Amino acid sequence: MRRILTVAAVVLSTAGCAAPGTAPTWQAGASGVPVTASSRAKATPKPRVVSENKAKGPLGDVIELGGLKDGSGQPYVIFGVTGPVVNETSDFGFAIGVRLPGNVLQEELTISEYVGTATTPGFHPMQAQMELSDDSVQPAFGYYSGTPASITVKEAGRTLTARLATWSEVPGTTVFWFDPADVRDSDQWTDLGAYDAAGARLPDGHIELATF
Repeated sequence: MRRILTVAAVVLSTAGCAAPGTAPTWQAGASGVPVTASSRAKATPKPRVVSENKAKGPLGDVIELGGLKDGSGQPYVIFGVTGPVVNETSDFGFAIGVRLPGNVLQEELTISEYVGTATTPGFHPMQAQMELSDDSVQPAFGYYSGTPASITVKEAGRTLTARLATWSEVPGTTVFWFDPADVRDSDQWTDLGAYDAAGARLPDGHIELATF
């Protein structure tokens, strides 16, 4: 595992917000031939997870991060996990890692809830963007128990908007991440918030930004 440069943890400012805790398929290129259950199973075998932290999974579908890659050119992914890497109060956590040749998922860091339950409405502890020892950048990511239309954070007067994906394993769970190309200084992040389609703020839950 690559050496990470910083170790710390902060809680994002949430001025004016609720207190934490309130909270037929077709195969591409097959000329219109339906995919049977047996052919689909052969075409998409379950990925294998490798982890120094003994993460087990993946749970549900693996989430691609829109082409974001690590320093060696491997695509970043986020996926659900269980095992000793997950805090005792949680049934699951989310790992960020890379997809290696042979459909192998390499777990690099896992986040999970340690206050209350993993499915309490709102945010759960997230991981900040990190600059790694090979000069690559691992994107900030987290998950929200609910289905917000948007998730944003303030950065020195700017508003950054997260990318969202629905997790297939637990209905109503949203995984989010921020493209490093949008981020200038995550040390200045404040007011992480989730909003519905009408712009109303949703429950905050447990907002915490880890930077290790």
